[in-house]
Amino acid sequence: MVSGWATVLLVSHRPHICEQVRLSVESAPGLVFVGEAGNYANALEIAAVEGPDFIVVDVAVDDDGGLDHISQLVQVTKHVLVISDICEETLMNCVRRAGATDLVPREQVVDAIVRRLDPERERIATLTGGDSEIIVLLAKGLSDEQIAQRLCVTAGAVREHFCSVCSKLSVEDRLGLLIYAFLNGLAGESGD
Repeated sequence: MVSGWATVLLVSHRPHICEQVRLSVESAPGLVFVGEAGNYANALEIAAVEGPDFIVVDVAVDDDGGLDHISQLVQVTKHVLVISDICEETLMNCVRRAGATDLVPREQVVDAIVRRLDPERERIATLTGGDSEIIVLLAKGLSDEQIAQRLCVTAGAVREHFCSVCSKLSVEDRLGLLIYAFLNGLAGESGD
């Protein structure tokens, strides 16, 4: 799942959240849980020693000023992920203004970390179902016209879609897209 490994420090004063996040991180291949801190001061002390790749900050709904110390944490690690009981746009904006990398539901914290460790996985996550279908049809060797017939669109629409997919995956052309698809498991099952 993850190439290499990454260390994770958790900041939370809620024991049940600490346990849930710790277990998630420890069960993920390539992730190492280096500690938990009940407050920002302790987090900074641990971060100074451990140098974590990620600091996960739990912000409870009832926390007053829960984001005030994020800027200090951002100075000691590349990624600060904020988890909260409520993930909504206003809080997202506050999190980003504070300098944190992202706001994620706590159940998705491991996925958020893995996406940042594997840029290809992050690119692939931008693909829609239609994008994936076009990639599979390309991998089967179909021409633009054949793909257009299958999808009930014009060949011009297929070409535009290919350009969009190539842009999303940072490949230059169809051959590059085809190679990328096979290397990253996007070509579908053989014999489909």
